[in-house]
Amino acid sequence: MNTLFVIDKDSKTVLSEDLTAKLCNNFKDNGHQIETVELGKNEVSPCFGCFKCITGECVSKDAVYPIKKNVRKYDLTVFLTPVLFGHFSSVIKNAIDRGAGSHNWQVIIGYGSDIDDEEKCTFMGLTAKHRGNVDIVHPGMDRQVDVFVTRSVEDSTTICEALLNV
Repeated sequence: MNTLFVIDKDSKTVLSEDLTAKLCNNFKDNGHQIETVELGKNEVSPCFGCFKCITGECVSKDAVYPIKKNVRKYDLTVFLTPVLFGHFSSVIKNAIDRGAGSHNWQVIIGYGSDIDDEEKCTFMGLTAKHRGNVDIVHPGMDRQVDVFVTRSVEDSTTICEALLNV
């Protein structure tokens, strides 16, 4: 299985680094071919809503462009994002909105050691709506989208175990 990790490089933490290492190791141990892309705020443009991607290719030739161009080769895309006021980061949002995720299976994992229960619920609810059956940006494009939040190393271990059993 070809797996792509898309990481917000401007918001790395000890928790996100631990989660990335665990996920990569677990997936590699289970036969996945891993590729990692770290995106920064100055490297990613938002979707302009021009719909050129439908009839041709994206007009933005930034760091998301090569991912989008090769997205069909990935069976799974894992997005790692800090949870900011109950939302994913603008870097990850722009990548997702531009279609940088696998059309087969996407996993979006929010992280932060200071996330309270309300913020976790907001993240889970908004992300599920944005990427799930109610997706208005790319309706019907994604077959499976799973959403998780980690607030601790223990949460990260549980997420890894859950993903290997899916």
